[in-house]
Amino acid sequence: MKKGIAFILLLVMILAACASNTAEVDKNITDDYVSTDTTADDTRIQSSLPKNLNFNGTEINMWYFTKAVVDSERFLYLPGDLTGDIVDEALYSMNLAVEEQLNVKLNYYDNGQTSSETGATVVKLLMADIQDYDMFYVVQWNTAQLVTNNVFLNIYGNKYLDLEKPWWANNYMREMAIGKERIYFLCGDVSIDMIRCIACTYFNKKMYNDILGDPDEMYNTVLSGKWTMDLMMQYAETVYSDLNGDGIVNEGDRYGYVAGPIHTDGFIYGAGVRVTARDEEHVPYLVMNSERTISFTEKLYKALYETVGGSFIPENSLKFATDFKNDQILLLFGYFYTSENLRDMEIDYGIIPYPKYDEAQDTYLSVVHDIATLICLPNNCRKVDEVCAVLEAMAYYNYYNVSPKYYETALKTKYTRDQVSSQIIDILHANNTTDIAYVYGANFNQLGYLMREMIAGKKNNFVSLYDSKEKTAVTQMDKLIAQYLELD
Repeated sequence: MKKGIAFILLLVMILAACASNTAEVDKNITDDYVSTDTTADDTRIQSSLPKNLNFNGTEINMWYFTKAVVDSERFLYLPGDLTGDIVDEALYSMNLAVEEQLNVKLNYYDNGQTSSETGATVVKLLMADIQDYDMFYVVQWNTAQLVTNNVFLNIYGNKYLDLEKPWWANNYMREMAIGKERIYFLCGDVSIDMIRCIACTYFNKKMYNDILGDPDEMYNTVLSGKWTMDLMMQYAETVYSDLNGDGIVNEGDRYGYVAGPIHTDGFIYGAGVRVTARDEEHVPYLVMNSERTISFTEKLYKALYETVGGSFIPENSLKFATDFKNDQILLLFGYFYTSENLRDMEIDYGIIPYPKYDEAQDTYLSVVHDIATLICLPNNCRKVDEVCAVLEAMAYYNYYNVSPKYYETALKTKYTRDQVSSQIIDILHANNTTDIAYVYGANFNQLGYLMREMIAGKKNNFVSLYDSKEKTAVTQMDKLIAQYLELD
C-alpha cells in the first residue's frame, strides 16, 4: 500500500512538473507575440484594437477544414501545434496570444470534409439557422458564388476591423465585392493560405545550367522585365530531347514545360488579361472580348500545342513535380504551395513568375489560386464584435509572426535555395491579383475559367467560344449584381 501511495505521489509530481513546463513554454511563446504590441520603441504599424479590450472568456467557435480534393493541394492545421514545424508552432503561438490579449477561448472544429464540400455545407447549416459556429473558413471557388443566399454577414464598417491595415488584402476583398459598402469575405494575413496560393513558376537550375547557361541569367531576364511567353517557348524548343529514342514526342522525353488545367489560370491573369472592369460605383462590367485576349489565346495555344518541348496534359498531377525533380522538365508551373512537394528535391531550383504576355506589359502579375481560404461570418452571428476583434488580432499577429515564419523562413529558406528567389517571391507577393469573374465562377457563366475550357478542348478560336457564352454571362452577372446590392 505504501508503494502504491508513493507511486501516486511521484506521478502527481511528474504531471505537475510537466504542466509547469508546458505553461512556461506557452507563456514564453505568448509573451513573444504580446510584446510586439507593448514595446515603447516599437516601430511596427500598430493594431487599432483598444489596448484593454476584454471579452471575459467568451468562446469563439470556428468551423474549418483540412482535407484537400487532390494530393497536390493541402490545407493547414489552423490550431497549430508544438510539433517542431515552424509554421505549426507559429499558428499555435498566435492563437495563444489572441486568447490572452482579448480574454477569449478559441475553439476550432474541423468539419472533416474535403475543401470541395465547404460552400454547400456552410450554406446548408446557415439556411437551417444553426448557431453553433461564430465564423467559417471556406474555399473561394465554391463559396463566394453562394453569397446571394443571404446567409453571410456584411462586416463592412465594423468598429474592430481596420481593413486599410497592411495585414488585410484590401484590394483583393474589394475585387470580390460589388458596390462600395459590402464586404462578406475576409482574406489576407488572417489566413496564410492567401500567400500559399500565389501563382509562380519553378525552374530546374541544373537543367538550365547544362543546356542554357548560368542560372543567374534566368533571374536577370526576369528582373529586367524580359521574361515573356515567347521566350518561354524558345527555351522549350532548346531544351527538348527525345530521351527514349523512339522518334516521337511523347512521355519519357525531356520537356521545357508541361501544363495542366489549373495552370491556364496563372497564364491568363499573369498576362494581364481581364474579364471585367469597374464603373464609378464599383459595379463590374465585361471587357474580356478584346484584341489582347484574342492574341493571348492564340499565343497560349501555340505554347501548349504547337511548340516542341511544350505540352498540355488535361489533368493536374503530382507527376509534374516528379518529372521536374527527375530533370525531365525545365519549368514547373504552380503556386507557392507547390514547393511543399519539392522538399526532397536534391537538385537546386529557383522561383520566377509566370511569364508576361510581352515586354510591354508593365509588371509581372500572379493570380491567387481559387482554392484560397476566405473567412466569413454567419448572418445569425451573436458575437459579431467579439469575432471581428479576434480576426483583427489574428491578422495582426499573423502579419508580424506567422506569415514571416512561412514567407521568410519556410518558403524563402527551407524550400528555396538562393537569395534572388526570395527577391522574386517578394515581387509576386506584392503583385497578386484576381478577377471577380474568376472568384464567382458560375455567376459569370464561367468566363473567368474560359482558358481552362479552351485549352482542355484544344480550341483557339476565342471569339467563337466567347460569343456563345456572352449573352448568358451578362444575364447571370446582372442577376448577381441586383441580388448582391439587395443583400442585408
